[in-house]
Amino acid sequence: MRIPVADDHRRMRRAFARAAVCFACVLAGDTVAGWRGRAVSGRVERAGVARWLRVVAAAADQAETRLWRGVEAAQAITGVARPELLDVCEWFDHRLRWRAELSTFVTARSVSAAPELRAPVRLASAWWRELRVSLAAVAATRTDRVAIREDLVGRRLEWISGGALTSNVTAWECGHADVHWANLTAPGCVLLDWEGWGMQPAGTDAAMLRAYSLLRPEVADEVAAVFADELTGSHGRQVQVFAAAELLVAAGRGDHPDLVDPLLAWAAGLLGEPAGVIARRLADTGWEGRQGI
Repeated sequence: MRIPVADDHRRMRRAFARAAVCFACVLAGDTVAGWRGRAVSGRVERAGVARWLRVVAAAADQAETRLWRGVEAAQAITGVARPELLDVCEWFDHRLRWRAELSTFVTARSVSAAPELRAPVRLASAWWRELRVSLAAVAATRTDRVAIREDLVGRRLEWISGGALTSNVTAWECGHADVHWANLTAPGCVLLDWEGWGMQPAGTDAAMLRAYSLLRPEVADEVAAVFADELTGSHGRQVQVFAAAELLVAAGRGDHPDLVDPLLAWAAGLLGEPAGVIARRLADTGWEGRQGI
C-alpha cells in the first residue's frame, strides 16, 4: 500500500500527536518510523500505564485493503502470543485516511532491530516451543483473508528457476505472513505486526524466518531443525525457493543488500545449480540486487 506522504515526517508526527490526544495519552519515548515511512509508532502512557501507539496513513481509495484492518481482525485469533488491540481512531486529513491503533505494551524487546538477524543470539528451547505454538494457532485459524496469492508464488518460482519451477501449491494454511526478527521478541516470544496475516502456502512463515537468518548460519540451521516437518520434502523445498526469491526481489529494490549472496547460495543449494548461474539469469530479467552483475 503506497503512502504518498512517506517522507513527510512532520505530518506523521502531527498525526501521532493527534492520535495521542484522541486516546488521552502522553508520549513516553521516541517514535519510530515503520517500513519506508508508511507508519509511525511509539510508547505512550495512559493513566500511568504503558501502551503502544501506531499511526498509519493511506490514500482514501487505498485504505480498505487487507492491511488496513489486519491488526483489528487478528484479535479473533486465539492461542497466539501477540499484543492486544485496545482502541482505534480514524480520521481524514489532506485527502488521506489516517488510522491510529492503541495496543498493550510488550516489555520484551525485538530480537533484532532489523528484519534480518545480524548479531549472535541464543534462544532457549522454550522460546522455540512458544513460537511453534503461536504459529500453529495461526495455522489453525479459518479465514478468507489472503496473504500470498498462488499467482505470485508462480511468478517468483518461474523467475528464480528460469521456468524450471512453477506453482502447484498443494498445502495452504493461515499464516502471520511477516515473520522476521524485528517482529519477534525475546526472552518471551511475542509476535508483532499483524497487518498482513492470511492464507499462504504452508510453511511460508518458517521459510521466511530461515531466509532472514542467513547472515547467522547457526540460527538458520536451528530454524531448519525446529521446522523440519515444514521445510523438508518437495513442498518444503518449494516454499524455501519462494522465500529466497521473495527476498531477492526485495533486494532488487534496495532492501536487505547484505542478504543477496547468502540468498543466492541458499537458492543454489535448493535448485541444484551454481549461484553465479542464478545471479546472471536474474540479472537478465533486469534485477539489480547486486553491484557488478
